[in-house]
Amino acid sequence: MDNFASGWTLEGLRENTFAWPMPADRPLTLIPADDIGAFAALVLRHRSAFTGRRVDIASDELTAGQIAAALSAATGRPVTHREVPLSHVRTHSDDLAEMFSYFATTGLDVDVTGLRRAHPEVGWHTFADWAAAQDWPALLAPDPKGPALS
Repeated sequence: MDNFASGWTLEGLRENTFAWPMPADRPLTLIPADDIGAFAALVLRHRSAFTGRRVDIASDELTAGQIAAALSAATGRPVTHREVPLSHVRTHSDDLAEMFSYFATTGLDVDVTGLRRAHPEVGWHTFADWAAAQDWPALLAPDPKGPALS
């Protein structure tokens, strides 16, 4: 989630666009750094319960269209989703393009509801909660260095 408040995503938001290399209706699992840290602390406190287990984590799952709507609500601006072609992403990073290709075709399979139920002490954040907590007026102020990804 924290990536939505920086870099090329933030530059698009300055123009009321959520420019993201995924279709508007494809779900994406999301997690803020705070929840990663809280889950890691839980695992360290209860090592024996997690030893030998793989646990995929995410706090929320939304489509790009739903992310744009949540960003509209949080920023107070009309944010619309625009799908960025993977070919454009590839001009900046092959690895990033491959990651988004995977997200758009295969996706991640995380049981967000099950995680919330099994580990409520993590205090999982929804994307809307995370977005509402950001200082959008400061973040959306024009960047004097110019766009991060054009």
